[in-house]
Amino acid sequence: MGVEVPYPVRGLWVREVITAPGFRDETTRVMWLQGPSWYADLRVAIDRPERAGAEGFAAYADDELVAMARVQGFAGQLRVEDGICYWRRDVDFQPPSPFPDEGRYSVTDDIMIEDGIHADYQEIWRRAPDSIAPAAAFQRLDEDGRAGLLVIAGGYMIEFVARAGERPEGESLAHVVEAALAAGDRARAEDLLSTCIRFAERGVDGAWITTLSSLPWLQGRPVWAPGAARFDAEAGLLTIGLLTSGLGSAPDRWRLLEASAPLGEILGWLGALEDSTLGVTP
Repeated sequence: MGVEVPYPVRGLWVREVITAPGFRDETTRVMWLQGPSWYADLRVAIDRPERAGAEGFAAYADDELVAMARVQGFAGQLRVEDGICYWRRDVDFQPPSPFPDEGRYSVTDDIMIEDGIHADYQEIWRRAPDSIAPAAAFQRLDEDGRAGLLVIAGGYMIEFVARAGERPEGESLAHVVEAALAAGDRARAEDLLSTCIRFAERGVDGAWITTLSSLPWLQGRPVWAPGAARFDAEAGLLTIGLLTSGLGSAPDRWRLLEASAPLGEILGWLGALEDSTLGVTP
């Protein structure tokens, strides 16, 4: 599990602004969901193309695919020491960065200020209410080559299912996608964009509804169908069938990594049924 991060660092952090020399951004939608040690992060520009009624990449023009490639998202484990956050990126939407993701932080009430160590920037974050507990994290069993993490904290969730294969090399994913399109390989461009990251909120009826996603047509939809989540307590595996992501018809299987509350409370919060038979869905 690793060393737990300090309690004041946990929860859903929504970025209010980032500044750097000659740069300021207050409009990108940035969600960082932090559990006891595992985290997930999603960043979507306010002008990212979104088409009503779209069901997949086919609804988008080539230049819109390039714009979609500017989404950022990553997930892994956080280590905090001596006022510094060290984000380990186990999965990442973008190509590898030459610099580690590290920043100094300070928290006052529900405001965090983060200052870059390897880059000159400052981010100001505000913690959403009721976003610390219950918390849990699951690691996807990548039987199809798609690694992933599922993090919940309070009434929020981020699901990260990476594209299959190695992360692409390049200055940015937008450059790699643009090169694939220039070569006439749209299938390759779509495959590069196939990472599914979903930020979801728990409704009053207990359903988890996607409100922001790397795949824009998933927004407004449930993360899974009612009754589709089951948990095998003996094996520590969460099985989710009847997915709404369009990633395939086979159930997803997730291994429990950590939980900050009794298992029964976590299952009830997730809307998962306890079942000793993996892969069985209504």
